[in-house]
Amino acid sequence: MSRKSVFAPNWLVSASVAVLCAGLPHLAAANMLTGQVTDATGQAPFEGAIIRIDETGQTTATNRFGQYRLINLEPGTYTVTVEYIGAPSVTQTIVIPEAGADLDFILGDDVAYEDNIIVVGTKAAQASALNQQRVSDALITVIDSDGLGNFPDTTVAESLSRAVGLSVETDQGEGRYVSIRGINTDLISSSINGVRTPSPEGRRGVLLDGVPSDLLDGIEVQKSLTPDVDADSIGGVINLKTLSAFDRKNQFFRAKVEGAYNEITDQVSPKGSVTYSNTWADTFGAAVSVTYQDLAIESHNNEIGEWDRDANGNFFVADDYEQRWYDLTRERIGLVANFDWRVSDNTELYLRTLYNRYVEDEIRNKFEFREFDEEIIGVTPDSTTIRRGEVDAEGKLRKEIRNIQTYSVGGESFAGAWTVDYQASYAYAEEDDADNHDIKFRSTPEQRDSNVGSITLTYDDPQQPIVSGQALPFLLTPSNYELDVFEREFTINKDTEYGAQFNVAYDGQLGDTPVVWKAGAKYRDRKKTRDQNIVFYERDDVNLADFIRSDAEVTDWRLSNRMFRWPDANLTSALRGAFTEDELVLDDTLLESSVGDYRIDERILAGYGMGTFTLGQATVVAGARVEQTNVDLLGNLFDEATLTATPREVSQDYTDVLPSVNFRYDFNDRVIGRAAYYAAVVRPAFGDMAPTALLNDDRDEIELGNPNLQPYDADNFDIGLEFYPTNLSVFSIGAFYKSIDNAIFPAEFDIADLPTDIDLSFLPAATLAGITDVNTFINVGSSKIYGMEVNYIQNVGDLSDALDGFIFSTNLTLSDSEATLPDGRDVPFLKQSSAVWNIALAYDKGPWDLRVSGNYRGDFLDELQEAELDRYTDDRFRVEASAKYRVSRQLQLYLEGRNLTDAPEYYYFGDESRLSQYDEFGRTVVFGARFTY
Repeated sequence: MSRKSVFAPNWLVSASVAVLCAGLPHLAAANMLTGQVTDATGQAPFEGAIIRIDETGQTTATNRFGQYRLINLEPGTYTVTVEYIGAPSVTQTIVIPEAGADLDFILGDDVAYEDNIIVVGTKAAQASALNQQRVSDALITVIDSDGLGNFPDTTVAESLSRAVGLSVETDQGEGRYVSIRGINTDLISSSINGVRTPSPEGRRGVLLDGVPSDLLDGIEVQKSLTPDVDADSIGGVINLKTLSAFDRKNQFFRAKVEGAYNEITDQVSPKGSVTYSNTWADTFGAAVSVTYQDLAIESHNNEIGEWDRDANGNFFVADDYEQRWYDLTRERIGLVANFDWRVSDNTELYLRTLYNRYVEDEIRNKFEFREFDEEIIGVTPDSTTIRRGEVDAEGKLRKEIRNIQTYSVGGESFAGAWTVDYQASYAYAEEDDADNHDIKFRSTPEQRDSNVGSITLTYDDPQQPIVSGQALPFLLTPSNYELDVFEREFTINKDTEYGAQFNVAYDGQLGDTPVVWKAGAKYRDRKKTRDQNIVFYERDDVNLADFIRSDAEVTDWRLSNRMFRWPDANLTSALRGAFTEDELVLDDTLLESSVGDYRIDERILAGYGMGTFTLGQATVVAGARVEQTNVDLLGNLFDEATLTATPREVSQDYTDVLPSVNFRYDFNDRVIGRAAYYAAVVRPAFGDMAPTALLNDDRDEIELGNPNLQPYDADNFDIGLEFYPTNLSVFSIGAFYKSIDNAIFPAEFDIADLPTDIDLSFLPAATLAGITDVNTFINVGSSKIYGMEVNYIQNVGDLSDALDGFIFSTNLTLSDSEATLPDGRDVPFLKQSSAVWNIALAYDKGPWDLRVSGNYRGDFLDELQEAELDRYTDDRFRVEASAKYRVSRQLQLYLEGRNLTDAPEYYYFGDESRLSQYDEFGRTVVFGARFTY
């Protein structure tokens, strides 16, 4: 398959290329002014400070190490001013000779590093983030640590949930997937030190709950892309920056120890981290950080599998009702080891490494009333009554091990007006589910079919239905359950990517216009594999009563009905290896061990050209990126009737031309206007395009991935205004619009209505003739996402001296979306929240650093079912608070409260009155100490 996409009007592509090819820039004198901006101790560099030459109007901004370079200055005397939000401006005069000059600046009071309010604490972190956002030529949001590397949250996902326009999907109460502007995590991208973060799952969205924030120095979210950034994102790019020794001069040591108490688990979970960095002769630096956490989680859950509607219009439970008890621990081990070498004044080299290991030990018990639709006696608006029916008692013992590793080596070199940077990288992710068993006991047939009475499920409280009826005594007798199936899983997912990139920039002029020309190339080679192996056994003589303990009832169960640890998952471990070959369920084993396997090789070669033009008070970044994609896919067609798996191979190749323009206008030193356009291409999720296919027993239905899926094509538009009214304050407002082609949705078709781009030609003619129904993934036509963002941060002390130390912040994102399915139904984008907002009040003065915050995430479409019965995730509001007290310059104590309102997570089918899933996690209190030297 071959495809070429041009997502912008032809005039825009032509104009971008014409600008880039407008002759060689005039070589100018390379007299330079260089220097560094730090605090009085020289220990804390300031990123995002604006350096301005008053006589010429030239400006630049400091990098993460506080360094700056100004090129093409004629010899003479100049007045140089430094501006940094949170500190008074500083001005110096310097004479620049032919050979150039160095000029360092000091910001803030002459106090100890630990006592400097623009270095340490909430104010310092907020100031650093605002400065980086202000000087950026693109639309970005920054979440920064303070000078001691302190983040307010445990994981990356939780930290991001507080930023404007960002929200998280949770798993067991912890943030896991991040959404930007309500846009699905599969439509955004993530990187660590500029290296694309691999995903151990079958999707492109990255798990961020396993990355501890203690390993990071800062997080940047880029919402408008420039040509030098990978174009595989509609929502934006999340870049995680790990620490560097040159973030602070000389030796730095930090140790942290904490405990987290949860009211449901009733136990304290330990966490600790150690960070050390040092520099030698301002030439070589090393930074190492190690973190460990062993988090206990217990959650209480009930679910309904499916709803339907009867002839009278009453909705009723049509599948199952189940209760779930989870007891798990999440062990996180993280390691960062970074090295920097300043080879000379003109060359810097680095090695960045990150290793993260996440181990989840899970015990789950499930009590399930099955197949309501086959046993219904009666339906009312708030209840469904069934005959005794089938009931399962299920236990699961599972260990999931996830590893994420990224390594990059590279550097940056300067030669007059030229800058060259280069990087080679390796990233690897693995998810190992090889230590896993699931055992299911079912109520015995002869007793199930006898007259033991009925069961009524009442859901006038939809989040916690109540089970009642004459059959309950039977159901609560363990000896009435016999083994249905014992299942072992040995599944491994792997994601590997090799990458290399090279960029060159020239700081010159086009006529009288200062221009930074930049071009580069990048190659990415990614391999994604899934090896799924599931084995099923059956035996007739195994009774539930032999696998329960005397304390099996969950006495602190928070939901309406009684819950039991039936069976005890640890006791059932004795059955591993106890089954014979004759007890193997061959058809299910062959099916599940074949249909989930795939291998995908994806190679992307990209090149770009761009220019950054300074036009008085305006800055324009314009250019284009070209990405060539080649994909080889391998999967299996499994035939349930013959129990055979046939390999299926498909290849794709296509090229995308992706222009972009970012415009910035400084009305004055307090007001900035921004506008942006960029084209993006997001490739299909691996699981959606894997060439797997499952043909059912009757050989009339097929379920398959679609290797012919087109990538999402998107034109993205942004406009915004920023106002910085006082010393540490900002008010910003913006709007965005995204026009999307080829959005991907799951779909079901009768064979007569099958679109022509769904390829079934790989099937034998006789098989194809019998197919009546097809389940797959498809591209739909034009879709759109649009909305607005408002952000307000105010240093309250600027308004009144009596309120010195208080900081107020709030942000709001409103968005909407439209997509049309093949059946003509209009739906919102999957996972797209209509409203996200945050509000917080902090106090940072003297030894105290206090904060209380609220986070709201609106409801969103989670899964497509049918009109009025699609699955939604309900809105959620969380309240959290923290108090930190600095006992001395080295020692700080802290106390935090999480989920203080005990907010549950709720999912529903079409309407909040129809339960899909309800989870409770409880409140958590964190206490700890941090020592810094």
